[in-house]
Amino acid sequence: MSEQPLFQEKPEVNILIQVLQKYLPFWPLFALTIPIAMSVSYVYLRSQIPIYVATAKVLLKDPNKGSGDSKVLDALNIFSEKKIVDNEILVLKSASIVQEVVKELNLYATVYNQGKVRLEELYGQNSPLSFVALNEDSIFSYNKFFFSIDWKNKTVAINNQTVAFDSTVNLGGTTYRFVINNNYNKAVTGKNYFVLLRPIAAVSGGISGALGASPLSNVSTVLNVSFSTPEPLKGEAILTKLFEVYNREGIEDKNQIASKTLTFIDDRLHLVIGQLDSVEKNIVSFKAKESLYAVGSQAELFFTKVQELDKQKGEIDLQLEILNDIKNYIQAKGKKTGTVPSLSLVTDATLSALLGQLYQTEFDRDNAISITGEQSEPVLQTTEKVRRLKIDILENINNIRANLLTVKNDIIAKISLNNGLLTQVPQKERGLLEISRQQAVKNTIYSYLLQKREETALSSASTSSDLRVIERPNSYGPVSPVAKNFYLTGFIVGLLSAIFLVLMKEQFKSRILFRDEIEGKTSVPFAGEIVQASTKTPVVIMEGKRTVIAEQFRALRTNLAYIGLNEQNKTMLVTSSISGEGKSFIAINFAISLTLTGKKVALMEMDLRKPKLSNLMGITRDPGISNYIVGKATYQQVVHASSIANLFIIPAGVIPPNPTELIAKPGFTDLMEKLKKDYDYIILDTAPIGPVTDALLLKDFCDVTLYVIRHDRTPKVFIRTINQLNEAKKFNNMCLVFNGVKKRGINIGNISKSYGYGYGYGYGYGYGYGYGYGYGYAVDDAKPGFFNIKRWGRKIKRIIYGR
Repeated sequence: MSEQPLFQEKPEVNILIQVLQKYLPFWPLFALTIPIAMSVSYVYLRSQIPIYVATAKVLLKDPNKGSGDSKVLDALNIFSEKKIVDNEILVLKSASIVQEVVKELNLYATVYNQGKVRLEELYGQNSPLSFVALNEDSIFSYNKFFFSIDWKNKTVAINNQTVAFDSTVNLGGTTYRFVINNNYNKAVTGKNYFVLLRPIAAVSGGISGALGASPLSNVSTVLNVSFSTPEPLKGEAILTKLFEVYNREGIEDKNQIASKTLTFIDDRLHLVIGQLDSVEKNIVSFKAKESLYAVGSQAELFFTKVQELDKQKGEIDLQLEILNDIKNYIQAKGKKTGTVPSLSLVTDATLSALLGQLYQTEFDRDNAISITGEQSEPVLQTTEKVRRLKIDILENINNIRANLLTVKNDIIAKISLNNGLLTQVPQKERGLLEISRQQAVKNTIYSYLLQKREETALSSASTSSDLRVIERPNSYGPVSPVAKNFYLTGFIVGLLSAIFLVLMKEQFKSRILFRDEIEGKTSVPFAGEIVQASTKTPVVIMEGKRTVIAEQFRALRTNLAYIGLNEQNKTMLVTSSISGEGKSFIAINFAISLTLTGKKVALMEMDLRKPKLSNLMGITRDPGISNYIVGKATYQQVVHASSIANLFIIPAGVIPPNPTELIAKPGFTDLMEKLKKDYDYIILDTAPIGPVTDALLLKDFCDVTLYVIRHDRTPKVFIRTINQLNEAKKFNNMCLVFNGVKKRGINIGNISKSYGYGYGYGYGYGYGYGYGYGYGYAVDDAKPGFFNIKRWGRKIKRIIYGR
């Protein structure tokens, strides 16, 4: 006989059907875990603080625009426009600017309402009051103070103090002034207000982290600035103040050049005015002393030439002095940043461009130091660039100085020539001309300085900001938490929790639950499976009974006929691994199924140690098999007719002290020979092979062996024992029956009964047996209605497969 299974169940290939069939019987568990998980998600969602986003768009102007010849700038390796945008983003988020925002908006003191579910931040018109520190720099630690407001008496109770609205209070070593919001709804009660005081540096760090800024494209200087906050009005106020502070500090920084230039011009004007006053006094005194009121025409001509030359020489001297100031700035302050002096007085275009570039580079280095530290890569790069620029500037200054000195020497030579001609003028006239020449030179320098001061003042007054707001701050949201994500997560967690519990229940058990656990580990053929009986009586199959379990015994009878159980090979042994697996139940009902075909069947109670069959069938156990073997009972005495036609019971008899030796006696062989002559089939209900070896001694008397495995009863380790018995040929024609197959899922009264056995443990694949509907048989206690899973399963299958 082939040891292959009688039929191979074709697994379901549709994954959706497999999942539904596997887990649908446990729907009450899913109905419990999913609502619980989603309820937890709802509570957790309520506890989350909603986050809003405030956004704005600003335009950054190119700070290098109009700074000089483009070729010169290219030669100096000017930063690209994208690099400039990146730098300005860092400046916008720098600690110095954000800290100024914190101070001006009083963000170091945040008012909250501690609700029952979540924390609520209050700001602006939503806050009953705000706290203004008289000295912001004195806040060094974190402090939290609960407070309450008595609107009627105009007092605030905080930190065990009752303070009037117009008073100040000391909190954590810092004095604060109350700013009461008179527009706040004074009828609001039940609020748990508190104020959280934090150092300015800590607050600015949090704001910088929540700030986002990015250009709209790689070639654009338009920035999209955003700020995430629980309070949208606060976010809009922070962005507005941030742009204001950025522009203000940028303008102040630019005006440093004009301020130093004006200081230089005023110092020079003060000196020139004093010199001019002295010269004018000398002229008046000289004329009065010498009684001179005019000079000759020839002397006047010489004097005019000398005057023009002196004017040129004075302008060159002023340029040399400016060059000396610039050189001193470069050399004396080489390691110290500052503002380039008198930049607008430089007439050389190349030098002006170099000085402007030096100033911008030092400014970028200061920003980089404040953001990334002195040893960062950007700082080292800008420091190297400053060094190169200073070398170029000093070289350019030397070239300009050399040119100026050449021109100055030529002018001095011309002045000497004209002075020689003036020696011919009478001494008194010559003295007057000398003094007048000094007056003209000083007047020229004075006019030149006045002109430059006006130009510098106009430049300072027309300074514009580098940032222009093109879209004012506005807010939207909340962007988090997203409710659907929380509920979806709760649903998935509930679903997975139920699946995990089912897997824990089924996959990690040490007992056999599924038929595929047997088929995958043994080659012993399957003869059939029997569902769990719902009745207390041992007999479940009778004439005309068409229940599921009765049909399963009929199927078992047919399958065993294919295995080789017939009127020639008429003896079958029924055994199992351990006690309580239903051997006697299987033996009784299988014997009855044979009698329904008109056969005469003998059912032997061969479990001589713990006989149960006679008691189940209501037969007297004594005399029985043990009495016959020892010769104390006749053949007719041990054969008992049952209440079922054609079924005869041979009880165990008196329990012997040596069952194993008793079976080996000739009396048992004689009994078996007589039974084979008188009956069509002989069924032996034996002891389990786990604790004793009685069943192994009956091999020679039996043609077929039916090995019983019970659902959720037989340990999985006995699969190996079954394989060993089969390989060693310890039994003849060994086959398996899966007994006591229970419904999968959770039993809830009559609802669970409506499942029938369509989702039983037997197959392990999750699809039905086919009994009860396909052949017109009725399932025990099955009830129609909404919970009839088989009916709904067929509908789903028709939808999926279109049939």
